[in-house]
Amino acid sequence: MKDYAEKDLKRSLTLIDVVGLGVNAVIGQGIFLLPGLAAALLGPASLAALLVAAGLAFMIALCFAEVGSRFKTTGGAYAYSREAFGSFVGFEVGWMLCVVCVVSWAALANGFTLVLGFFFPEVMQAPLQQIVALTLMTLMVGVNLRGAKVGGALSTFCSVAKLIPLAIIVFAGIYAFDSSKFVPFAPMGYENFPKAVLLLLYAFVGFESSVVPAGEMEDPRKAVPFSLVSVMTLVCVVYTGVFVACVSIHPELGGSKSPVSEAAEALFGHGGASIIAAGIVISVLGINAAQALVGPRKVFAMAERGDLPAFLAKVHKESGVPRNAILATFLVSAVLTVSGRFEQLAVLGVLARFVQYIATCLALFVFRARDFKSEDGPQGFRVPGGPAISVLTMLLICWLIYETPGVKLLWGLAAMLLGIPFYFLRRQDSSMPHPD
Repeated sequence: MKDYAEKDLKRSLTLIDVVGLGVNAVIGQGIFLLPGLAAALLGPASLAALLVAAGLAFMIALCFAEVGSRFKTTGGAYAYSREAFGSFVGFEVGWMLCVVCVVSWAALANGFTLVLGFFFPEVMQAPLQQIVALTLMTLMVGVNLRGAKVGGALSTFCSVAKLIPLAIIVFAGIYAFDSSKFVPFAPMGYENFPKAVLLLLYAFVGFESSVVPAGEMEDPRKAVPFSLVSVMTLVCVVYTGVFVACVSIHPELGGSKSPVSEAAEALFGHGGASIIAAGIVISVLGINAAQALVGPRKVFAMAERGDLPAFLAKVHKESGVPRNAILATFLVSAVLTVSGRFEQLAVLGVLARFVQYIATCLALFVFRARDFKSEDGPQGFRVPGGPAISVLTMLLICWLIYETPGVKLLWGLAAMLLGIPFYFLRRQDSSMPHPD
């Protein structure tokens, strides 16, 4: 397989940077809010739904770890599916990822103003809300234009800072653990179990973004599998601890809009709630930093392979970053932020994530078959029982797709169909490279 632009991008992201990027990409605002929503569906049994969601996310991450260990180039699931299944499938996966990345950044920038509103309520009102969101995005662009190392350092700082308030809650939950709070375990039955699993799965997604900038990692074939496994292990432990703490501490967890903050307030008073609120602000800041670094690399990867205009694949000589891709991603996301259209388009993320997960799980079989035929033998990291894990993962994903509201799938399908004309148009453009 061809390693695109390996000599152009600067390999400045260390293993710590990659792990920090993974933590930031996964731990966002969700874990601070979801315990209350899940408990409203199942009661204490929401912990079982969390463990199922964690198991599924971990299996998906293992598939990404094996497949990603074969690549030294930027692109993530787009690069994997393109290498395994050809340009059309790769384009569709990459197209969906690029569409969702600009929508997500707009939503995350707006989300930052909402969590900041705990301390400064005025920032939640227009036009100050749009001004703060755009200022944040501009600062993130400025950081990333200086190089992936600088963007990675910011991400690493945020990943450490956001874990502190969560650790406080986890240890407080251990101290205040009360087994009687888990009886009855499922007071509302298990009818809403699939819905709860799907809801909680979104607290784990994002790990797949951390593998995208492989072309800027010092040793991606080792960093990708190690970071995915270590990040998902850490996240699973932290999330389980937070859920147990919330059930033990919060007297009326079900339906709570801010369960972690309320649990902290019950333990430590208003100061505790303020600490958690600060943790949420840092958490959302961190996931904005991760999106600002990773999102443009998806655009760059597609342009590098001729699936988007070539100027988006240019790498700045001094900083070693894809400057045009960064600026283009920022401009589109900024327009969505000001217009507010990201709220209607956010539903695209459901199918986009499932598409890249299934494509990567299937790619595992393709690459293992190539290893079987190759004289060089197995390549990269190999997950024990990888094919079985891949099959089980895809079955669970299909189950969740079946449980997903049809309107969300239709929006995603419409976006995929919209990308088809662009695929054929780029093939007719003689000015664009066609490496396949």
